[in-house]
Amino acid sequence: MGNAENKKVVLGFVEALASGNLDALKATLADDVTWWIPGSLPVSGTHRGKKAIFEDFLGKAATLFEPRSLSIQVRNAIAEGDYVAVEWVARGKSAKGKPYENYYHLMFEVKNDKIHAIREYVDTLYAKEVLFS
Repeated sequence: MGNAENKKVVLGFVEALASGNLDALKATLADDVTWWIPGSLPVSGTHRGKKAIFEDFLGKAATLFEPRSLSIQVRNAIAEGDYVAVEWVARGKSAKGKPYENYYHLMFEVKNDKIHAIREYVDTLYAKEVLFS
């Protein structure tokens, strides 16, 4: 696949994530996908496979926000070969009512029209203070 096609897959993933469309989100991911998050948050580490991503990571993360409060604004997306880099801003309200605004950089590896790996870079200290404390 080319750069434009890979970028389209990833931006479809972001749109599905932002809208909460779990079926569309799952359709973008390879069965053996991995999602790595740095730091020592309860959701940090490598989540392997769709089941782990949806149950151990996204399922837990969803409870950290007020329902339907989270939005994602893509600032940049750059594709090169099998990789797509995306910079976004996530804004919302924590389950405890605190405003949340964090800046993310994610590197996606795309092969055969599916996302195989995600590496997420985010201010984990800020996330810990707002979402987990």
